Amino acid sequence: MKGGFPAALALGLILMAGSVGSAGTDAGGERPDGSWVVVQRDGARVVFDSLPERRGTRLVGRLLAGGALVSLPLARIDEAATRVANEPGTPRPAPAPTATPAPKPFETPPLGDLVKLRASGEEARAHIEGARKGTPAPPSAARDVPPVEVADPTDLLGRGERYWRRRAEERREALEAAAADRQVAERVLAEAERAWLGLSEAETTTFVLHLLEARERAERARQRHLREEKRWEELGEEARKAGAYPGWLR
Repeated sequence: MKGGFPAALALGLILMAGSVGSAGTDAGGERPDGSWVVVQRDGARVVFDSLPERRGTRLVGRLLAGGALVSLPLARIDEAATRVANEPGTPRPAPAPTATPAPKPFETPPLGDLVKLRASGEEARAHIEGARKGTPAPPSAARDVPPVEVADPTDLLGRGERYWRRRAEERREALEAAAADRQVAERVLAEAERAWLGLSEAETTTFVLHLLEARERAERARQRHLREEKRWEELGEEARKAGAYPGWLR
């Protein structure tokens, strides 16, 4: 029982092949193709390019679509359905079209003959060599661009660097003059205080008058210097509030 069914099935396949061949010849020639359909017990059909060959307990043959070599167990084949599928006049199932694999991400799809090279290998090589050597690009046409005028910076009231430099120069000169005058007056005062001889009343009177005069001059010079220092500080504060650059006062 174990080997009876496969042997009978193989004999039936051979007899079917002979009957189909003779029927096709009587009808007026060979079969349009040498394909052979094997129906399995689950209803699935396998189309071979010719009558499969029995090897032990299996049928071995090449598929009609693609030509792949496959083998089927004899126990899985439906003998009656296979006979009907291969009778003369039964339409042969068309082979399944070969599916084109979908391209993976970042992969060029198989375009086949749709792509044609625009340049020969020599032209492509020359282009690559030119790019490697740094061939300069063709110069572009020069365009006449009007110069952009940049306005000079100003403070919040529209006064520029020249205005603040002029005022700073005036205050600086006044401050330096006051400082120099104070220095001279203090030196004269120091000399007057050391000039006391005390020999006579006239000399004493002259010394006192000269000393008082030197002290008054020194005090006036000191007050003047203090006023100029205050004016210089006030100018810096005024420039800061007006939004002038600090460098304009230097």
